[in-house]
Amino acid sequence: MNHALEPAVAAIRCEGLCQDLGGQRVLQGIDLAVAKGEVVSVLGPSGSGKSTLLRCLNWLAPPTAGRVWLGNEEVGVKPDRHGRQRPLADAAVRAQRSRIGMVFQSFNLWPHMTALENVMEGLLSVKRLARAEAHERAAAALREVGLGHKLDSHPARLSGGQQQRVAIARTIAMQPEVILFDEPTSALDPELVGEVLGVMRELALRHTTMIVVTHEIAFADGVCDRVVFMDQGRIVEQGPPAQVLRAPQQERTQRFLGRFADTTSAR
Repeated sequence: MNHALEPAVAAIRCEGLCQDLGGQRVLQGIDLAVAKGEVVSVLGPSGSGKSTLLRCLNWLAPPTAGRVWLGNEEVGVKPDRHGRQRPLADAAVRAQRSRIGMVFQSFNLWPHMTALENVMEGLLSVKRLARAEAHERAAAALREVGLGHKLDSHPARLSGGQQQRVAIARTIAMQPEVILFDEPTSALDPELVGEVLGVMRELALRHTTMIVVTHEIAFADGVCDRVVFMDQGRIVEQGPPAQVLRAPQQERTQRFLGRFADTTSAR
């Protein structure tokens, strides 16, 4: 999309990010900076560390090593009076996390709540908005994702694509500085993928800062400003979509993308 990016401090960045899970190093020193208004897709095989990266960025899984900044503010830690980094209190971490939206593979909606109530919940419990203001903001977010006619519907009465759009509305209603998408279409039937990608495309047009873990190559090519390819916990290659997707420099990237070309040609 080639947005005109602001040359200011990165919206979110990490340095030397490492994560150990089950005795195995899953992330191996990730350095990544995403500018305000930039849309970055993260591609890679299963087990390459893509989802773990997102969970470290929003401190759902504090990294084993490395640092994360949201704008000028470091995430998860704060220097004490001696200059040593100390973990932030849980309440302070939750406040930071509320500024980083997250959309998961599974929709994580409350089944006993309507679409409107699901979107309102964070506005009431985290943002502490008055109910009338939360109602107004939640309804506006649902209209934004094309679900203004489904405010009173419970998740069981919504399609998978509609449920994921409610989850996106829940995120954008919180007005985060960055939105992380963890394979948001992977749990959907193929015919429902387009409606979710359409909402994400509209967010990109509004210069929403997004990091999108996805296997949707066409979305990465047509919407994103940058493509990052990961393998075995490392960033192997990154750059504009035209470079990474159509002229990858690394053999591992070439092999990965070749699988998608083979699948397309087989159809």
